[in-house]
Amino acid sequence: MRKEIKIILTGKDVIDDFKDKDLSCPICKSNHVIRVGYFFSIKYGVKIQRLKCNKCGKNFHGVPKIMELELEPIYQPQQIPTQEWKEYTEAQRQEKKYLFNILNELFDYINIKQNQNKKGRKDYDYKDIVFCLILKTFTRLSSRRLHSDIVDLKYKGFIKKIPDYTTLSKYFQKSELSELLEGLIKISSRPISEINSLAIDSSGFSTSQFDRWFDIKYNHTKTIRNWIKAHISSDTYTNIITSITITKGTQGDSPQLKPLLEKLENKNVDEVCADKAYSSRNNLSLIVNMGAIPYIPFKSNAREKSYGHSIWRKTFNYFKKNPQEFYEHYHKRSNVETCFHMIKQKFGKELKTKSFESQKNELLLKVLCHNICCLIQEYFTRNIELYYSTQTQKLQIIRN
Repeated sequence: MRKEIKIILTGKDVIDDFKDKDLSCPICKSNHVIRVGYFFSIKYGVKIQRLKCNKCGKNFHGVPKIMELELEPIYQPQQIPTQEWKEYTEAQRQEKKYLFNILNELFDYINIKQNQNKKGRKDYDYKDIVFCLILKTFTRLSSRRLHSDIVDLKYKGFIKKIPDYTTLSKYFQKSELSELLEGLIKISSRPISEINSLAIDSSGFSTSQFDRWFDIKYNHTKTIRNWIKAHISSDTYTNIITSITITKGTQGDSPQLKPLLEKLENKNVDEVCADKAYSSRNNLSLIVNMGAIPYIPFKSNAREKSYGHSIWRKTFNYFKKNPQEFYEHYHKRSNVETCFHMIKQKFGKELKTKSFESQKNELLLKVLCHNICCLIQEYFTRNIELYYSTQTQKLQIIRN
């Protein structure tokens, strides 16, 4: 049974829990206390009396009256969906088999132009490199131990030439690979015909590098592990990542919402959910301009003033007057945490490469593997009519 906390006074009233004879300073216990106005409490949604002690000059305020009542639960218990274990097991068994068939289809939508005027040794086919790196990411093997699996890829006709293990390490550092992987991630989200809810968040991935500095105050050396941050937007129905940007670990979250929305392959979005880190007037306006409804909670120090962004005032009032309805939409954001958990548990949360460009490519490979695995699971669990083969003209649409 849930206990509801109810404030007795309404927003029009003033919370003043002090009687005239009881007015005393909590610091010096003096009775020389005066009233100096009111302030609005966002936590309780009411006005609270400001008080000041003339003797010590300290400011303090009244305390809201709160009463706990035994009430019926407001939120109806939701039925937890059962896992289709038979279909899920079959998807896991056939995952590696379907992985390269889907990746082969994705390359049908990409035209890779090789530099024909380059002098010296020609570059490897980027398709062969991506297939080998996807296999390396999926199996989590070192480049040397991966050789026998790469031979099987050539035997099955997925690649034309077997690259050396040192070649794979060199291609991790190429910026052209980043552009290609981002394109493959965008194309892998095409089967989502309509995004009902889009969840946005970021998470860190640790590297093998450390920063060290000498702390003069405590006279010893401090060490911290470096990490990079993945900002993603994901579909809450299929857990497919629709767009991604990768930054240094110290980069803020709020400025990354705009590039995430710009990189979306499908702009047909109904709702966008994000946490308080993305709460700003510009971000709310960006979401509304693309035709979606923002569900981003407000910080404790937020005010109603719109400053030219009318959506800020409307959303603020809706957030204060209908918190239950607001949070029912907002908590779809929990699915983006599921996406990060799936990636880190399946493909690892550590990045083994050293330079930022290679770490970025390594992380993009993890996300691409995640998207393909989600497509395979949707095929087995949602009864989607889809044939994964090189003869497929286009990817089948997944409908919610």
